[in-house]
Amino acid sequence: MPHAFIPRRAPRRALVLGTALVLGLLADGHATASPEAGERGHYRGQCRQLTKQIDHYENTVLPMAYQRRNAAWANATRAQIERLWHRRADLCPAYGKDRTLLRRLAEQTRRFNQMLAAAGRAAAAFFTGGAAGGL
Repeated sequence: MPHAFIPRRAPRRALVLGTALVLGLLADGHATASPEAGERGHYRGQCRQLTKQIDHYENTVLPMAYQRRNAAWANATRAQIERLWHRRADLCPAYGKDRTLLRRLAEQTRRFNQMLAAAGRAAAAFFTGGAAGGL
């Protein structure tokens, strides 16, 4: 029984965006030790199993947690999805490339935010005549 605030199937873009935001917060790269994720080899069976688990948590468990309005369960489920996603990226080259791309996007986002902050400080200094501190 679908609800108005929960899509029946969670879109992958939401997962990718959420992961990008998390990776943006953890920009120093705690997720893996190698610069190119997915270099360890081909684990086809495990890749399939991890993909099925991720789909199950995204499409079954997480909507149930939202439906029952259980925030702790939803947070734990999202954390489990993230752990499975990183495990899959470690084992599967195709998914590792996605994570590498997300890291690059997170780094670009971090640099853009730093540029915006510097521009804001410069604008504050300009419009207040230097009273705001500025650069």
